[in-house]
Amino acid sequence: MNVSRGLLDGMDTAALNTALSEATCLGVDVDTANARLSLDLEVLTLPAEGAAPEDYRVQLTCTGVSRVAASLRMQAWDDLKASVLPLQLDKLDAAIRSFGGGRLHGWEFIDVDDSGWVHWSELLSFDTRIDSHVSAHVLEFSQEEGIDPRELDVRVWFDDIMIQDTNGAEIPLQQFIAGGVRWWAAHDAGDLRTMRAGIVPQL
Repeated sequence: MNVSRGLLDGMDTAALNTALSEATCLGVDVDTANARLSLDLEVLTLPAEGAAPEDYRVQLTCTGVSRVAASLRMQAWDDLKASVLPLQLDKLDAAIRSFGGGRLHGWEFIDVDDSGWVHWSELLSFDTRIDSHVSAHVLEFSQEEGIDPRELDVRVWFDDIMIQDTNGAEIPLQQFIAGGVRWWAAHDAGDLRTMRAGIVPQL
């Protein structure tokens, strides 16, 4: 019997995490019938040569999704503990959009350890199991912007990943990763092509 390999099988996910860092999260679509969750993102990417692309939106789709959990909470500066806000899986897109395009801060999103999850898993707004299989990977990200006292943490258990452009054409994963790694290398070198609103330029 032939066993198909996923795109993430055997891959060092550090470079993929780099390509996702500081991406703007625009929304999410959850298809429970087909066990898929798709994030609409504006990513930081550069081609091997030439100017930065004018349209750098992509859709990152997790397939084989078995479980999705989220914590939407509010904690003002003088609150002793956070207040967990109600949320359901079918309202996750609206919750993400309410942050107005928050960035994926940090450098680890795929196959992170459980340190963050342990912290907020006691403050869940929902924890929805789509099926009972044990997924091979996890995706974890958060939304928290400006003076908004709210914070949203999301964790997705999934098997594989796919990247598509705005026309629905699949972007090879290694190509997507290479564009993100180039962007950060250029940013660190002070390349003017990496000037973006909300991104601190390299000194």
